[in-house]
Amino acid sequence: MTDPVIVVGAGPTGLMLACELGLAGAPVVVVERRDSPDPRSPGQAVNAAVMELLAQRGLANELREAGLPLPGAHFSLLWLRPEELSGPQRVGGGLLVPQSKLAEVLERRARALGVDIRRGQEVTELRQSADSVTLRLRSADGESTLRGSYVVAADGAGSTVRSLAGIGFPGSGWTVSGIVGDVEADFSELAVNHLGAHYTASGGVYSGAPAGPGVLRVITTLFGDEPAAGAGPVAAEELQGEIEALTGHRLPAREVAWAERFTSVSGNAERYRAGRVFLAGDAAHSFYPLGGLRLSTCLQDAVNLGWKLAADLAGWAPPGLLDTYHAERHPEGERARLALDAQLALMHPAARAAGARSLVAELARFQDVNRYLVELVTGVDLRYRLGGPSADHELGGRVPAAAPLLHDGRGLLLLAEGGSGGAFASTAAGWADRVGIAAVPEDAGTGSVLLRPDGHVVWAEGSGELETALKEWFGAPR
Repeated sequence: MTDPVIVVGAGPTGLMLACELGLAGAPVVVVERRDSPDPRSPGQAVNAAVMELLAQRGLANELREAGLPLPGAHFSLLWLRPEELSGPQRVGGGLLVPQSKLAEVLERRARALGVDIRRGQEVTELRQSADSVTLRLRSADGESTLRGSYVVAADGAGSTVRSLAGIGFPGSGWTVSGIVGDVEADFSELAVNHLGAHYTASGGVYSGAPAGPGVLRVITTLFGDEPAAGAGPVAAEELQGEIEALTGHRLPAREVAWAERFTSVSGNAERYRAGRVFLAGDAAHSFYPLGGLRLSTCLQDAVNLGWKLAADLAGWAPPGLLDTYHAERHPEGERARLALDAQLALMHPAARAAGARSLVAELARFQDVNRYLVELVTGVDLRYRLGGPSADHELGGRVPAAAPLLHDGRGLLLLAEGGSGGAFASTAAGWADRVGIAAVPEDAGTGSVLLRPDGHVVWAEGSGELETALKEWFGAPR
């Protein structure tokens, strides 16, 4: 029997990865240090890229029912105009919804797929061999060991697994702290600036968004020369003090249900793979959570890695497939980290950043600049460099309209009407166990294309031989 993939961490990244592996029929065990799901997360929104990933696995509707439409998009809280984007890559569908709800949806799906989730298990030791990885775990019942074919660290920015694997985590030096909490309040009593996300003239960030009936999720960040020390629970009065300092008004709260200080560092791991250990999510890259880019970057890791590990365990992965994970995701982790560092540079120190903020606001009035920034902060501009600089412009990108056709987690050959569709279908017949075939959706804006299980285009009609692309990404025919 094949050893399972061990995913360390039951946050959204680890659970999304577990769902991808479970969907492909790969054995997977999730181990989590906490005894129960944690509702206390800074995340309060998911952007368009996250919704696109969930839509291609049939999970978006359940989350939409629990959230509210996300109003607009911003770069450093300079508001942009996503409504001006049109065509098959149109941006939309972001939601105001607590990250804990996303984790709940993903855990339910993972368990339905047969994923083994073990809570109250802390990793203390890691050993690799040529064909396996063994973890030593500590729990309330004592110590145990768990052997897997691969281990994926999805255990956060302070990743224990990353440290045990000897992978460095260099960064820019940015360290930002703030307070996140849930406050019970009558929304009709709130001041205008107690709702929504705001950058304040004093150089700080305030955000307040509904997290349930009569519950406001509040996040505060007061920038200073040194971040507040440590993390953990804070008193209600400390939260109120930061809210008043940022908004100018005390929040009319009936009760502070909970409040905790969080700290975000800016870093990107030296490598996302060390032998049979992979890094994903915050364990691979970390930066200030603003606008949903951090979460979407994490889930893109999970969707990129999941099908590749499953292919390896199933025995059909072409040579070097697992190496493409670092090659594709490490540059994207760095790009997202720098995008957030740039947004922080437009916030602090406030007096010095004022001129730059004014200039960026003026530039954003140009349609091309607006488009670039909207696509950057929502994460929908992701395009892997596949096939070299002269490759067809479609390669590496996504076809959003194909999301409903990717629910089974296999590759997909989309055939345009007429042309060589019959010949292409005949060529792909040898990969029928790994690649489905469907007609190109009317609103896709593309010709015949081949999609990987993560939704990215690896072949387009006219870009080369279809058989070559099938062998490169899906191995030998059966």
